[in-house]
Amino acid sequence: MKQLVMIVCLSLASIAYSHAQETGNVANPQLVIVYLEDKSEITGELISENDTEIVINSISLGLLTFQKSEIKRIIYLDAKGRMPNPNPTRYFIGQSAHTHEKGEGYYQNIYGLFNLVSYGVTDRFSVIGGVELVSLFSGNPFLFANAKYGIPIAPKLNVAASVTYITVAGSLADFSAGTINGLVTYGNKEHHVTVGSGYAFANGEIDNSGILTLGGITRLSKRFAFITENYILTSGEDAFISGGLRYIAKKLTIDLMYFEGGFPAIDIVLKL
Repeated sequence: MKQLVMIVCLSLASIAYSHAQETGNVANPQLVIVYLEDKSEITGELISENDTEIVINSISLGLLTFQKSEIKRIIYLDAKGRMPNPNPTRYFIGQSAHTHEKGEGYYQNIYGLFNLVSYGVTDRFSVIGGVELVSLFSGNPFLFANAKYGIPIAPKLNVAASVTYITVAGSLADFSAGTINGLVTYGNKEHHVTVGSGYAFANGEIDNSGILTLGGITRLSKRFAFITENYILTSGEDAFISGGLRYIAKKLTIDLMYFEGGFPAIDIVLKL
């Protein structure tokens, strides 16, 4: 297990180094994609923006001014002109300390069976609810819920508290379990590492063994990022190690993960 933990630490150090390298680059013009209410979209260099309007310089159309009332959404491209990671708040199952903006969210499907919906109630508070389909149709649905409250305490540093609750409804309703975690995330939304600690509980009893969580993501190219998500019992008895790739599109990501023990995992996540 020590070798696996060392691999995880090296991966997280590499992510932190990638973030430092990108931060040190000379600033490039800010490129944006403006989505209008009439369903058209225009890409250009951001010239100015305030509460009522935005001015961009389009290569084909020149200088353009749009009122915020006619804009549906604005996407800010990164320093290399790439679409931002649509899901910086999560890895595969675990979370970072980054939060949704109010009204943002995502739908996640794992293995075609587990269905989760996340929603930003405010810029700092978000909730997740989910159900597993096989158990749902069998009459004993496996239910999942999570609440997270996060605070940015510096431009590259976020902290959050997260509570996860799992239960089975129906004839097995006496089962419940979950986790209580504190999370610290360093980095931007393209390159960041997360360290967390907390405790698991089952049927009202808290396990004395704490859980250390280590996660991270780093952008590799326009369409791909490396992600890792790991859980280590503080007693040193066991560890759950994983790594994989994230495919990134405008409003969709696909994660292909490989977990210790040899089994793969896949999900599809749509940004809402």
